[in-house]
Amino acid sequence: MLVDVDLSLSAYANAKKYYDHKRSAEKKEQKTIEAADKAMKSAEKKTQQTLKEVQTVTTIQKARKVYWFEKFLWFISSENYLIIAGRDQQQNEIIVKRYFRAGDIYVHADLHGATSCVIKNPSGT
Repeated sequence: MLVDVDLSLSAYANAKKYYDHKRSAEKKEQKTIEAADKAMKSAEKKTQQTLKEVQTVTTIQKARKVYWFEKFLWFISSENYLIIAGRDQQQNEIIVKRYFRAGDIYVHADLHGATSCVIKNPSGT
C-alpha cells in the first residue's frame, strides 16, 4: 500500500491523517457490507413472496373434471334438463348416433345447416 507523506506536516499530523483515512475507509466498508446484507434480505423476502404467490396461483388453477357434454353447445334448462347441440355437422351426427337414447327428445329445424339438439331426459320417461 502506498502512503503519501506530506513533508510540511509533522510526523504526528501525517500519522493522524493516515489513520483518519483508514478509519473512514473502514466505515465505508462496514456501510457497504450492511447495505449488501440489507439488499440480500430484501431480495430473499421478495423471492419468498413471489414463490408464495406462484404456489397459490397453481393451487387455484387445478381444474375440475370436464363433463362429456362440454365439447358441444349446451345448457341446463330451468326444469333441470340438459340440452346439447352440435357446433357443426360432425358434432350433430355424434350427438344423434352416440348420445341420443330412448326417452330423450330430438329437436331439429327444417333448414339446411341447422344444428341438431337433444334434450336429455334422465328419468327415461
